[in-house]
Amino acid sequence: MKVVNERSAIASYDLGMRTRAQLRDTAPQQRVGNARSPEPAPAPRQPGKMAGLSLQLNQQSSSIQAAHRYLTQVTEQLSSFKRDLGRGLSGATKGGPDVETLGRSVKRLNHLLENRSRLSAASVDAQLGLNLDQPLRSRFTIKGLESLQGVQASGSETLLFSAGRHMPGPIAVVLDDDLSDSQILRRFNTSLAQAGLHAEVTAQSQLRFSAAESQWGKLKDQMSIQGEDKLFPRASFSPVQSREENLLGAPLVAPQGTSRAELRQLLDTVDKGLVRVNGVIEQLNQRQGHAREQIGRHESRDEKRWAHDFAARAFARDTGQGRDYLQVAQLVQCQANVSRHRVVGLMG
Repeated sequence: MKVVNERSAIASYDLGMRTRAQLRDTAPQQRVGNARSPEPAPAPRQPGKMAGLSLQLNQQSSSIQAAHRYLTQVTEQLSSFKRDLGRGLSGATKGGPDVETLGRSVKRLNHLLENRSRLSAASVDAQLGLNLDQPLRSRFTIKGLESLQGVQASGSETLLFSAGRHMPGPIAVVLDDDLSDSQILRRFNTSLAQAGLHAEVTAQSQLRFSAAESQWGKLKDQMSIQGEDKLFPRASFSPVQSREENLLGAPLVAPQGTSRAELRQLLDTVDKGLVRVNGVIEQLNQRQGHAREQIGRHESRDEKRWAHDFAARAFARDTGQGRDYLQVAQLVQCQANVSRHRVVGLMG
């Protein structure tokens, strides 16, 4: 038995007749409208601004995710190391702490900390803090220049800094007698700025230097200093002995014996690291939620504006584009009459 879908045929006929009638009705209005001055067109969208903002938010979200993954790995390693230390301190292991197990834990943790910049996509600094907006910097002290008072007491001396091809020749830092703290810092910073180094004073009156991690990675094994037999010897350049600052004092040293004091000190270091990392992870969760909210809000707003503009162009019946409206309406009607079973049958 053949069933004729009269409703579809009538709907298509009615749609075509209504559309043509509407075109006839609107034709005089269009001619009259053309005589009047045209209305100002709506302001065009600025997709570049929205796209740039969306890209920035997505990049920030990616950095947060990389930092979260890395810090989660650090937390797991610290927790595992803490359990091993706890067993050693409680004497649960026969014959005292298992030195080999502790050594393997320290090795894995040091490997994770050494590859921090790569594994975290340069979003976590040496203090295991979040750093999303600027390049990571290494902070370190130089043996012989640790104390600001020591530099002042040495008096007049010219220090030559060299790092081979990584510096534009030896750089001279001229120190004089009776310099104040700010004057000493100015002498170092004025000269060493061309090498990307910066000097500062800590709360403990310690002289500390910093550089971008990528730059310090090139300099630290090549830098040497020559003085005038006060802070550094005059005879030749002395290789710099530096100590980088980080949260755990890495690289950690595996315990070699069964000293409870040594194990207790390591346990305190691990506890300090866990408190710090858990706090940063909580901060990351908050920032990630905020970033996702911003991305969703801006993408939703942009999509709505795009849909509104598209609909205005497709169905602009009052601007002489009735034929386009008819074509779109017929296309929608045809698509609505295609059943799911017919699509599946054609695909099969």
